[in-house]
Amino acid sequence: MTLENMIGVEDAAKLWGLSPKYIKNLCAEGKVKAKKIGNVWVIDKTQENPKKKK
Repeated sequence: MTLENMIGVEDAAKLWGLSPKYIKNLCAEGKVKAKKIGNVWVIDKTQENPKKKK
């Protein structure tokens, strides 16, 4: 995960059309590529939309 490909939960929610709470749950469950830094999730924006993985 490179710095320019990292986004926050709010940006990921807008990008993927999902709620921020759902994005945080996906991060916590390891279903998206993300790292937690302090209280903040940073997400790799280059990965496939998790909505399409079903």
